[in-house]
Amino acid sequence: MKKFLCTGVFFLLAVQPPLWCYDSSPAWHQFLPEAIWAPATGGGTWITEVQITSYGLVPATINVYFHYSGGARGSFQLYAGLAQYETLRYSNILATIDALDTGPLVYYGKVGAVWFTAGDMYSKIMVQAKTVNGNYGKTLPAVGEASGNFATLGRNMVIQDLVQDSTYRTFVGFFNPSGVPHTIQFRIVDADNNTVGGQFTKTIQNYGYTSFNPFVEAGVPAGVYSNCWLYINVTAGQAVTGVLGFGSIANNYTNDTYALIARQYQ
Repeated sequence: MKKFLCTGVFFLLAVQPPLWCYDSSPAWHQFLPEAIWAPATGGGTWITEVQITSYGLVPATINVYFHYSGGARGSFQLYAGLAQYETLRYSNILATIDALDTGPLVYYGKVGAVWFTAGDMYSKIMVQAKTVNGNYGKTLPAVGEASGNFATLGRNMVIQDLVQDSTYRTFVGFFNPSGVPHTIQFRIVDADNNTVGGQFTKTIQNYGYTSFNPFVEAGVPAGVYSNCWLYINVTAGQAVTGVLGFGSIANNYTNDTYALIARQYQ
């Protein structure tokens, strides 16, 4: 809101926020919470395809970092000078990064988060991903730095539609793009507002990535659990950046998979 004085009277004018202020807006940082290049349990190979589109007035130089459970790699330049409304597509983003990385890390068999940067704040990109294995797959968007995309102190999140039975299994993953470790308290809640299993806590190190089955972490005995959701409460960290989360349901027999998006609770 801007304020102007005219002949002793104040006028208040509404001002449009910058394009990158919204949760799903183009941004010069884009965080893809999960990318995979690994064999599937029931056969085949999971790969993550990526599309990158430039929306900024300034051509974007695209760089990437890969964060997985064992560490982080980057930065590697994907492309220099992606002009406004031009689009890139990679059929296997981790294989692409592997080709750019001259180090000893073997990317096949890895899963983790990919952090895309577009040079500076005047370059804006959007990233969309699709993880596929044969006829099965799931889509998952990368997100920008908007606070609504991250759980942090005083800003909790939830992942809905958790299920665990003989047909389906659920995994969740979290990426901490900040320089400060974050401790998160988790609780699975059923349809009647009962806690499923026990509450558990994990600490995600700075620039760290982790994925796990929340039912296993909660010590839930074998059985059928559906119509549940995960409460995500950051108890230690910082209130600026926070932690990015996502979820995934996989069919134990067909390998068909579904993406679950973490959303703001508070």
